Amino acid sequence: ALTGLGISEMGRVYGHDAQHFAAEAIQRAVADAGLRKDDIDGLLVNPGVSPLGGMGGVGLQNYLGLTHLRLLSSMNVGGATANVMVQYAAMSVIHGMANHVVCVFADAPLQPDKGGGAAYAGMGRPTRPSGMGGLYPAFGVFGINAHYALAARRHMAMYGTTNDHFGAIAVAERQWAAMNPLAEHREPMTLDDYHASRWVAEPLHLLDCCLVSNGGVAVIVSRADKARDMRQP
Repeated sequence: ALTGLGISEMGRVYGHDAQHFAAEAIQRAVADAGLRKDDIDGLLVNPGVSPLGGMGGVGLQNYLGLTHLRLLSSMNVGGATANVMVQYAAMSVIHGMANHVVCVFADAPLQPDKGGGAAYAGMGRPTRPSGMGGLYPAFGVFGINAHYALAARRHMAMYGTTNDHFGAIAVAERQWAAMNPLAEHREPMTLDDYHASRWVAEPLHLLDCCLVSNGGVAVIVSRADKARDMRQP
């Protein structure tokens, strides 16, 4: 069961690193679940939270003073990391490795006076790609959105998916965001708004693409028998 949710300040929030946002989100999730810090016995983090010297989430564990952990790991599955964390946490509590596992994803790439594209420019790539690594830029493939565009195009070819289907996802996401006071964009969005947004990498529009934000989100995955008597239904 998901028993707690914590969201830090989100968006163009400067002056803090990813570890700060992760800690803020975790503290809010623990309070939301009605747990004590010592009840947490599992912690899954994304690599950006615990950089050099904090391998596997140890840095964040020390930062928060979590002394009762039986499960600790840093996970990186790209854009699927948050989903896989919850899946791994669920398997862990089912098999008795932990009772309450915190899954947290936090990042702080944005800097003042720089756009989202600049936040990740050059990450993990040499300045002048050579060999096989040079094929992508040679054919105009820059940034992660272009790679997802290839996957989207294949999905369209295999299943008849259209931009209306993609747009329905974007509109639904915005509807959920409108109900969250901490969401970065809460203004209404229609399917016409989606189609009017500029292309980023066809078939993906701007409103298909996620925001680049500073902040953190944490959820707590608990054993079902433990969850029955906890604060949240």
